[in-house]
Order: sequence, then structure tokens, then C-alpha cells
Amino acid sequence: MPLLNETQLKSYVPLRKSLSESARDLRRGAVKSLKSDEEFDIFLSHSYSDAKVIEGLKELLEKYGFSVFVDWIEAPQLDRTCVTRETAGYLREAMRRSRSLLYAASDDSPNSKWIPWELGYSDALHGRVAIAPITEQPTGREEFQGQEYLGLYPYITETPNRRQNDELWINNSATVYVRLRSWLRGYEPEKQPYT
Repeated sequence: MPLLNETQLKSYVPLRKSLSESARDLRRGAVKSLKSDEEFDIFLSHSYSDAKVIEGLKELLEKYGFSVFVDWIEAPQLDRTCVTRETAGYLREAMRRSRSLLYAASDDSPNSKWIPWELGYSDALHGRVAIAPITEQPTGREEFQGQEYLGLYPYITETPNRRQNDELWINNSATVYVRLRSWLRGYEPEKQPYT
């Protein structure tokens, strides 16, 4: 499974209420603020119109043991349809408490008001930014070509390791990569001798 696809990601979402019902329930709950010591491995930057797929991506990342910040889950009281100082402040704090940013690149991501700002802020903040290319259908491709500025960043794939266990990788290309866990600790993708 080189690049992530919508069908695969949606399969990780447990069967329960519809997404709109879940979101409505979350908004009715108490306003959440970040706990003073709460930190995340990954800030998941995305278009809200991809919510169902993003929910699956969050589940996939958590399956591998990563903690993931998704704004409408952690802070349902925020209105992301409008750019406000309150929302920007909350997102800044969440990005400061995240070790990396994963940009979910989909057909809808260019329409987001927030994604370019989150990408630039996190890149300047900690430099750990990668792209999660989400295709509509499964594909055999192992390389990602996105909008021009997205080519500046590595991308994530889920591919078996030498022992044939699925693992998440950060890739500069099909032959230059590193485990996501290692990348979060500061390692960079490198040419692999066995590819």
C-alpha cells in the first residue's frame, strides 16, 4: 500500500453515529482547552470537508502508537470557517505542543483557509512537516507529486518493512526514506541500500 487512499482510511473508522451527529455531540460538550502538559506527536492539518477520511487517518496513526491533534475533535467549539484571533491562537498553541505537522493533501485541501498558514507556521516552528497524499483509489505508485510547494516536503506511506510488517515511512522518493518514528526523533530520509 504505497500511498494512502480514501477507502483504506475510511475502513479504520469504527461503525457508530454519522459524522455530523458525532460533531454535533462534540460541540454540545464543554469547551476544551489544552492541558498544560498535553503534547502530540502529530498535528494533522486538513480540510474539514475530508473529515471522514481524516478520522480514519487519525485512527491509522494512533494504531501505530502516535498521538494526533485534530482540531475539530480536540476543540469542537472553534469555528474554522472564519479566520479569527481566538482560533489562530488555539491552533498556534496546539502546533507548539506538536512534534510535527502532517498535511493531508486531497482534492479539497487547496480550498482550506487554514492549511497553508498551518504549514508555514509549523515549518518555521520545528521544521518537521510531511505530506499525507490521499488518493481516491488505491494506487501502486510510491511517489507523490503535488502542488509545487508541497514538493518541498517529504511524504508518508504505509509499506511493509523487511519482516513484512506494515510500517509508516517518511519518503523523499521511493528509495530515500526513514521510519516515521525515527523522523520524529530528528532523523532524515536517506537512500536505502537494499532498495
